[in-house]
Amino acid sequence: MEKMPVFVKVDEYKDILSTMETIKAKMQDARNTIRKLGELKNEEDSQIQTWQSALVEIEKKIQFIDQSLHEPESV
Repeated sequence: MEKMPVFVKVDEYKDILSTMETIKAKMQDARNTIRKLGELKNEEDSQIQTWQSALVEIEKKIQFIDQSLHEPESV
């Protein structure tokens, strides 16, 4: 296939360049948004893990108290 020159009006060429710059800027915005979402997800995952650990500790304490209340006193 032979390459042929493409002729584009200067005004259209400038519009194309402007559009390409806009697209590049939007792509960078999208990358930044995805990066921020990843950071938020990591923070959220960390907070959820902290809450889960706290719940496990509370459950252990409740279980201990419950067992202590149901065991006969040794006198």
